[in-house]
Amino acid sequence: MFNFLQARNLMRFAGRAIGIGDRMARDGSAAISLKHIEAYDAIAATGSTIAAAAELGISQSNASRLLQQLEDYLGVRLFEREKNRLQPTREGLQLGPEIRAISDRLRALKTAATELESGRSREIMLRLAFPASLSSTRVPKMLRAFLAANGPMRVEVASGSYLAIERMVADGEADIGFTRLPLVTPGLKQERVMPSHVTCALHEDHALTRRSSLSIGDLKGQDLIVLNRERPVRHQLEALFYQHGLRQRPLLEAHSVASACALAAEGLGIALVGNLIAREYAGRPLTLIPLEPDLPVTYCLVSSERNPLPKVAGLFLQTIADWPQ
Repeated sequence: MFNFLQARNLMRFAGRAIGIGDRMARDGSAAISLKHIEAYDAIAATGSTIAAAAELGISQSNASRLLQQLEDYLGVRLFEREKNRLQPTREGLQLGPEIRAISDRLRALKTAATELESGRSREIMLRLAFPASLSSTRVPKMLRAFLAANGPMRVEVASGSYLAIERMVADGEADIGFTRLPLVTPGLKQERVMPSHVTCALHEDHALTRRSSLSIGDLKGQDLIVLNRERPVRHQLEALFYQHGLRQRPLLEAHSVASACALAAEGLGIALVGNLIAREYAGRPLTLIPLEPDLPVTYCLVSSERNPLPKVAGLFLQTIADWPQ
């Protein structure tokens, strides 16, 4: 794969070539360009200026002129006519590989530039930041679809708390981050808002699994699993409990939705977690039942306000446009 070091070296080569071309122009001779190299390639492949002209989409006289200018610049004849076909001379045979190498490198440079412009390049890294509960479940599926649609690319996936994710994006360490509203860190742009709600995750054999919803009253006397006190949803839950006269302390506290769902899947209690993330653990022996009254939880994909969204990150957002439906 063409890399940036090769591109830098080729740019230096191109700069030298431009300098030579400028000097030739001042001397009254033609400057050598990629067109001359392409004409040489086509003539060497077809053995004819007529066929080469057809391949390049130019006139036969133009193809002959380009070859003549290249020969004048090099100071040697590259082809001689033999039985109605142009055959490489001894000098042409010796110089041919070097001329073709220049052509290949210039085409590679053009391809690399196109990939960089489109955002589809191995040299560009897509940097994502998701909570661990999603980076081990939903994110691998997202990346499989993204890479299938856009080809091989370099991707870095970081995990952390919502605050850590916000800081990574704001500091330019991640292109896209998943967090929960309201935002705490300044300098972030909301790319996509994803409304959700608190749901009750309980073992599939639990006595309450046949309910269509669970009220605060239904939770009285139940072993509860809640997220730690650093989460805003924890404070909202406690305020809701207080309003409905629920004074019991939770049995277990978890630091992630994944952990809370794993505890509930072992029959250790009812986990109160965001439904959008909890759905990723549907394969466990869990039943998800809405909490009444509804307690909204809003998630968001964010980028940095200071740094333009890289094209590769835009392609990623396009790929996951249907999520979380």
